[in-house]
Amino acid sequence: MSMQNWYRRMTGGQKKLVYIVSILLAPIWGIGLLFLTILIYLQLGQKSGDV
Repeated sequence: MSMQNWYRRMTGGQKKLVYIVSILLAPIWGIGLLFLTILIYLQLGQKSGDV
């Protein structure tokens, strides 16, 4: 999946920025909540793939 590759190539600072933006957008439009859910899914998948 290209989204998993994109997520794996991100640095720690970039990941934090994306999480912060998603959290800030969640109450405003609700769109950040969807994106935050995808990010959490990718993070969980990355951890299980590394084991």
